[in-house]
Amino acid sequence: MKISYVSGAERRDACLAMLCASVFGREAGLAPLVEFAGSSRLLEQESARVVSLCDDHERIASLALLTLEVEGRGVELRLLATPEARRGRGYGRRLVSRLGESTAMRVATDDPRLEAFFTTFGFTHWYRRSQGGERLGFNALADIETLAQAPEVVDFSREAVLRAFKRDGTLFETYKRRFAEGLENFESLV
Repeated sequence: MKISYVSGAERRDACLAMLCASVFGREAGLAPLVEFAGSSRLLEQESARVVSLCDDHERIASLALLTLEVEGRGVELRLLATPEARRGRGYGRRLVSRLGESTAMRVATDDPRLEAFFTTFGFTHWYRRSQGGERLGFNALADIETLAQAPEVVDFSREAVLRAFKRDGTLFETYKRRFAEGLENFESLV
């Protein structure tokens, strides 16, 4: 198994669409499409990367979307998913563990089960954000002792994406088409 950055617009769209559909669910309204559109812009600006764990035949075993910290020292594990046919074999764990061996990483969650899951492979320092129940976990390479030390992560405004979709029907249809085509094309990558 090897780790690689997903490149090429069609392959990247397919992987990003799968990540968004898996994490948010296919019946989650506009949330997967908004994440797809906003994350696509981050990828175009080189503020994010899609990383895959692949077998010797280049078939994808697990995927992660990483967004960069503003200062460029570390990354946030934004999305993580394993294709349905490959779940339950530890591929997601292997991907995150191997990334964490050489990269300062953080993850955000409001689910105690996910917090426990991420703790098992190196996210050992956890802090509660002041608003809401979301907690941020950092691995040892992040070298964070207080939440105030944590640099901001490059992000996008979901509200701005929704406003853009409402204002520009063509933009909405373009991302909707790319998302649907990406999901269709993903099956050939597994």
